[in-house]
Amino acid sequence: MGKMLCHAAILLFIVQLALAASVEEYKSYKNYKYYEIEGPKDDINALVVFLQENYEVPVFSIKNSTLSMIVAPELVPIVENISNEKKLQSKILIEDYSEIINEEKLKPRNGLGFSWTAYYDIDDINEYLRNTSKNYPKCTEVIVGGKSFEGRDILGLRINTPSDKKKPVIFIESGIHAREWITPATTTYFINQLLTSENPDIKALKEEFDWHIFPSINPDGYHYSHVTDRFWRKTRSKRGLECDGADPNRNWDHNWMHKGTSSNPCAQTFGGVKVFSEIETKSLSEYILKLENLKAYIGFHSDAQMLLLPYSDSKQHVDNYDDLKRIGQVSLDYGYKVNQAKYEGPATAAEILYPASGGSMDWVRHVKKTRLVFTYELRGYNFTWPAKRIPEQGDEVTQMMLGMVVEARKLGYFD
Repeated sequence: MGKMLCHAAILLFIVQLALAASVEEYKSYKNYKYYEIEGPKDDINALVVFLQENYEVPVFSIKNSTLSMIVAPELVPIVENISNEKKLQSKILIEDYSEIINEEKLKPRNGLGFSWTAYYDIDDINEYLRNTSKNYPKCTEVIVGGKSFEGRDILGLRINTPSDKKKPVIFIESGIHAREWITPATTTYFINQLLTSENPDIKALKEEFDWHIFPSINPDGYHYSHVTDRFWRKTRSKRGLECDGADPNRNWDHNWMHKGTSSNPCAQTFGGVKVFSEIETKSLSEYILKLENLKAYIGFHSDAQMLLLPYSDSKQHVDNYDDLKRIGQVSLDYGYKVNQAKYEGPATAAEILYPASGGSMDWVRHVKKTRLVFTYELRGYNFTWPAKRIPEQGDEVTQMMLGMVVEARKLGYFD
């Protein structure tokens, strides 16, 4: 009996060690604080540069002369000291950001399967796509847009009702940045709307186009953001560098490494060791190149609450910029009617956000010559959004897609 108890105690100790290791592996962001700091723009920028060069800053954004930033507890005295020295106005809006993350990860307990009141990891999303294809076999099929570094398929859903005519293709990508959870959620919501809505306008959307919709084109990174680090942005590639992964929206072959990207492997915006170094971007680009009659390319990001036009690294306008601006504004107007949420734009990222090169939208515009290309920056707070409010943005996105199609049709873009 004593030997059994000893073995049991050893086993319990091993289990406890394993549990402790798993807890340590998941970055909880316990006691990380959400700061808002106001002051002269040069001082704000200097603060950000100093922190980025010397410490980890998981999330920050600068709008006008206001810095919003999540700060590790050990950095609080440093941030406070610099703010005091520079006479910056700082305040803590959230004392413990882990509470926001924990609330976001809660799953519904109704046992009804996939829903839009929770966030799901990549396997659940892929299962939803497969089940949806089984439930709607006449008009849907699971499609594979490429591979990930860890061997996952980049799964999407093609929605194409039977027809004798060749339909215009609309391609939707989301989840290219792992931590932007609201984008796969709203994309699957839109899929569900296309297939189940009784609204005749939404039914017409389904019938008129050949949809290729990919909820998560960075599946490794997305999974990692669920199980290890909520604010992970990049892919999960490993090349013996100091840090893993690259920013998959800085890795496409258009003005690569030109603006708004980094050659530092540890930076969130690391553009990769070369163009299309990431298998996700390389294989997805090959899929897109094979698409015939591609009339529109839509990317979903969060959380700047903007509508962006090509090219992202320039203030110069493409030849149909006025059309894109008009179509985009109608799209935003349709979305605004749902929740009265106002988006900035339409404009290039260089005009209203920041210049950024090597993105998917710009590559599609440049290489495929696709005339309708848009990037929707959805709403949120530091890449978080309450799960119970997913339908709120899902309904907005559905109406935005409708508005985009209605106005583009008027201007002859689907002829």
